[in-house]
Amino acid sequence: MHPSINLTERTFLMSNKIYPLAYTIAPNQSCTLYYLGFPERWKTVLLDIARKHNPRFKDEYGLPTNSLKKLVESWMDGVIALAPLKKDSVDDHWLTSCSAYTENDLRALCELIKVWIKGTYVVPPRVSPLVKKLAADFCGEIKPDAFAALQSSAVICLAFENGTVSEDAYQAIPLLVINHLLGKEVMLHDQPLQLCYAAKNQLISHPLSDPKSGHRYSFVFDFSVQTTPPKRKALLLCQMSIRRWIPGSSKKDRAPFLKENINAHIKVGETKYCQVQIEYNHAAAKVDWKEQDKECYNIWGYQQLPSAEDVLMDPEADTVRILLPYKNGMPGMEKSKIGTGVPVLDKACLYRSIFGLLRECNVVCEQPEANRVSMKGQKIPCLHNPQEYNCPEEFRQWVSKCAETDEINFEIYGLWKDPVQEELLQKIQEKIEQDFGPNTQNSCLQIHCVPKEVGNLADALPDDEKNTKIQYSDRIMNTIGKTETVTACIFVLPGQEQYTEGDPKQVLRNAFARTGRVVQFITPEENGRNDKIRSAVYDLYRQLGVVALLDSAKVLPPLANTPCVGMHLCTQVHGIANRARFLPVYVTVNIPEGKTRVQCDAFSKRAVSYREACLEMAKLFWDGNLEQRCVEASRVPAKQKLIELKNQFYCKEDGALLVVRSDGTTRAVWGGISDKEIRDYDATEPYCPAEINVGIPKNPYKMPLLGSGVRIMRIRSNQEVPDYYTDLSPKSTEERLQHTSSSGIFRYDDVFWGIHAKPNDIQYTNSFKASRIDHPQQRFAEKDMIELYPLQLQPGDIADNWVFYTNALRHVPIQYNQSLVLPLPLHLAEGLEEYLFDA
Repeated sequence: MHPSINLTERTFLMSNKIYPLAYTIAPNQSCTLYYLGFPERWKTVLLDIARKHNPRFKDEYGLPTNSLKKLVESWMDGVIALAPLKKDSVDDHWLTSCSAYTENDLRALCELIKVWIKGTYVVPPRVSPLVKKLAADFCGEIKPDAFAALQSSAVICLAFENGTVSEDAYQAIPLLVINHLLGKEVMLHDQPLQLCYAAKNQLISHPLSDPKSGHRYSFVFDFSVQTTPPKRKALLLCQMSIRRWIPGSSKKDRAPFLKENINAHIKVGETKYCQVQIEYNHAAAKVDWKEQDKECYNIWGYQQLPSAEDVLMDPEADTVRILLPYKNGMPGMEKSKIGTGVPVLDKACLYRSIFGLLRECNVVCEQPEANRVSMKGQKIPCLHNPQEYNCPEEFRQWVSKCAETDEINFEIYGLWKDPVQEELLQKIQEKIEQDFGPNTQNSCLQIHCVPKEVGNLADALPDDEKNTKIQYSDRIMNTIGKTETVTACIFVLPGQEQYTEGDPKQVLRNAFARTGRVVQFITPEENGRNDKIRSAVYDLYRQLGVVALLDSAKVLPPLANTPCVGMHLCTQVHGIANRARFLPVYVTVNIPEGKTRVQCDAFSKRAVSYREACLEMAKLFWDGNLEQRCVEASRVPAKQKLIELKNQFYCKEDGALLVVRSDGTTRAVWGGISDKEIRDYDATEPYCPAEINVGIPKNPYKMPLLGSGVRIMRIRSNQEVPDYYTDLSPKSTEERLQHTSSSGIFRYDDVFWGIHAKPNDIQYTNSFKASRIDHPQQRFAEKDMIELYPLQLQPGDIADNWVFYTNALRHVPIQYNQSLVLPLPLHLAEGLEEYLFDA
């Protein structure tokens, strides 16, 4: 047991605190940063090549150096930044490193630049002969002595007394942490783990073995500096995970089929691995090392790589040197017996062990904690299934209101003549009929269950080509015909693993939607699993717009009548002729009224029901002008929506709540939700800025919302939010540690963290009392934590009320036994993406 743990102290406050896997950064840290300029002539030549390669090249975007940045960060130690190269950019600090550049570094950098140039302007098949020659000739001019007069350095303060950090610190501090921990041992109970370099800002432990199976795994530690609003105070996050290694191949005579590339971990030093991808080489018609990765690997003169085919056929032949990460369902590979997840017990122990090492070098100074916020009567009363209504007619009334119809056809597709599948199909039909009861003359909603023989609809496509998918979608559409009645389908379809290629699921969904049908798939293997049948049927109800089952007999919390709007950004929306980068979608949920509406400027009608939105999403692919429509819809999405909400809800008492997920995607069209922007807002009182930026990053627009009925809640649920561990349980002893389960809302400074209740599942229960060391084959899980930050409230509002209302919207859907990760409007918006078609 770690000496800093006071068992009595921790158990006394066990239900009121959680401990994020994050560290407070020590103030007044400084380090020397080393800069390298980019030769002016090189940039001039490269810009000329870029313009010849692409006549529409724009100077403001600059050279395509993102791929070069990835190469340099992956294959050069110490690098923390690589600046863009543009026509008018000042390139004195093009490359930034925490260590001085050696002759070997500069030689390797030149070779990496050549690899990038070849990969961009020589190897691609559509590059013109002129551009290929210019690029190849220029590679001969790239020599290290060009950097001789372009080196400089400066001492930079990384962390300040007020808890904030400099811009350089976001990359520099994780690198300093990695350098300090590299090669050291952390104690996991009585087991020492030696830390090795695996990737930028990532360490892994030397592989551990399961004594029973001999299968191996490593602990993974990812470090990053993240901030919290409104003052942008910084924390060093430590995310932990398990990486399982492929134990062997099931076929020794040939390399297995690769569904996706494998990042092989090659040991190149006592405590260092580098990653080289294994991919299918179409030109050579075999699996091979990715050419660009192999070139970079060879720059450093490491031991020659063996044949990639040999490595895949016999992964255990050289496990001291080469490790292959394992994923579930890898074809041709022996199944790993190692369980997934890091138990809470291990997270707490490793977190404290790492803290001790980092405190020695004054990188971190404190272990933060968050306190529980309690508030009663905030739960939205909902039923768990339709049988809880007083009678089926009450359920019909609710569905009729939600789906905005008085008739629904349920088509059930499958092999009705197959005895095994017929049993599953009958159970599906019985479930629907049980929920709605029999039709009567007085029923407000007529229900019809229609058995449908699947025929050849479930056959595999001959290939995954675009034209094949288009032809099949048209053929299916003509086969089943259009429907004017509201129609919902359940389709029994084999799982993806049954199709080596040509999985028809996406094509079927698109074709069904184009005929006016929403569709839910279920695999034949689910026969006998009543919970799976129930979830599939309820998810079909969700597509009809039945997103919750309100218990109208109970009192609603005060804010439950407030409409909640979720702003969601779809990315990479594909069309038949082109594709769009972004498409904003807004889902408005009004739980008491049972209404869910969707707005999107690319739809044929701007505002539609949720069911209609599913159908509209499927139609987007077939719009030849899709890209332009999405561009117009994405110009200033937050500004447009907030002007609309402000005009509609113009007084404080008549309110609406906008929830938005803050990640790199959404911030690309709404910069005002970033911690950096929030820091500069002038608040009249907590969470009440006088105005906020609702424009896009290149065109900011300040909008005052004070005095209106508009509130905004920002959500984060990605790697910017820390993991956590909990207090010790009263049952914990010195010999047998055990942590308690915690759920609810917790506050850290001005942000709130929300955690679901733990499901009654052994992988969650064991996580609080068992260690991976003692139980390598067990699966462990812990509920994710999300961050909720009231970006805009109105004077006099109680922030806790709005946080609890937002969090309550994670607990209302019927298709899941567990709570959602995101509030309901954002979850529903994500669900619409399954209808996007990518041929």
